[in-house]
Amino acid sequence: MKKLFIAIVTLALIFSCVPAASAATNGEVIYHSQYCLDNDITIVDEIISYSQARSSDKTYEFNRQITASGTTIGSISIKGTFRYDGSTVSVVSKSVTKTDTYNGWKYSQSSFTSSGGTITLSAKLTKTLTPSIPFTMTLSCDKDGNISHS
Repeated sequence: MKKLFIAIVTLALIFSCVPAASAATNGEVIYHSQYCLDNDITIVDEIISYSQARSSDKTYEFNRQITASGTTIGSISIKGTFRYDGSTVSVVSKSVTKTDTYNGWKYSQSSFTSSGGTITLSAKLTKTLTPSIPFTMTLSCDKDGNISHS
């Protein structure tokens, strides 16, 4: 009886150590760009693709880092899952996953919408006695699963 108990406990420990499978845990950076605006604002955009168990679904995350005069003032991310079949596309889910601000800046969201295969976030960063920084983040997927952003 004792040997049976030890065997059961051993098996339970072995199976409890196996990492859980997840369809969208490890992402791959598929796009990275950096550009400067007139007012010493630098924008760094990055798109991450997550693998899915269902081949007609794709999950993407759009990360934007906003820097003013060399100091990061905001880091914003949106994530969306798209379903496509070669003739149509739709948004399965969408979320704003990150709204971090620094050095006294605040995040203010105007809207977060989806239509067809497009997700759009309109927001701005504000700080007292400083001009606000409005921005729009858009993720779009076409009927064939190709992603684009702006």
